[in-house]
Amino acid sequence: MATFEKNKINENYNHEQEVRQMFAELGFNDLKIQTSYTNGVSHYVSVNDFDVVNEMKLYGCMFVYDGETFITVRVSDHTSNLDTICGGVDGNRMNMDAFKKLIETGAIAPKQA
Repeated sequence: MATFEKNKINENYNHEQEVRQMFAELGFNDLKIQTSYTNGVSHYVSVNDFDVVNEMKLYGCMFVYDGETFITVRVSDHTSNLDTICGGVDGNRMNMDAFKKLIETGAIAPKQA
């Protein structure tokens, strides 16, 4: 079994700026980002400015109440059990590919001003 080696990163660099730009390109700007440097760099992005367009196209494990839900997206430089075991989705937590799939399928869309 191979041992895990933590990715070397510069913790003084503003990694969040790139994440904000990535989400802005998709139309999402109201974000809360928590960053972890435990095994490299991982961002846990709470997306706050979206509408559920088609609840039936959301992942079946997502919690939805009265047409509303929350989403936390993991953006990281390394894989985790979310990717390897859960297929990218665990309840309302997901990786970036799963989040983009929700947009592509028409399940969610950025809030319109």
